[in-house]
Amino acid sequence: MQGIINFINSFFSGLWNIVKQGTFILLDSISTIFYMLFDGFLFVVTNLISTLDLSALAFNTYAEWANLPPQSIYLINQLALPQCAAIIGAAMLIRMILNLIPAVITRV
Repeated sequence: MQGIINFINSFFSGLWNIVKQGTFILLDSISTIFYMLFDGFLFVVTNLISTLDLSALAFNTYAEWANLPPQSIYLINQLALPQCAAIIGAAMLIRMILNLIPAVITRV
């Protein structure tokens, strides 16, 4: 009698393990599909935004107004200083926005 009970327990234990592993595989597959879709979307958006590099255009306009020599304008553009300034400005803006999150949560 004990052998039958052990067999039933081991059978349902094995069946439960199969269900758990199947659920894990299914959820992992779904999350991987969503990750791939989201990553593809972000790749497209990043490439679209990177084509709209307005920092060099704004700098060239400012440099022409400031009467900088063309050699200086060329050198500054080749060193990517306008893009560097845009990246640093964006990083500072993101940092300021992220610093507001704890303030909103803790000052209720």
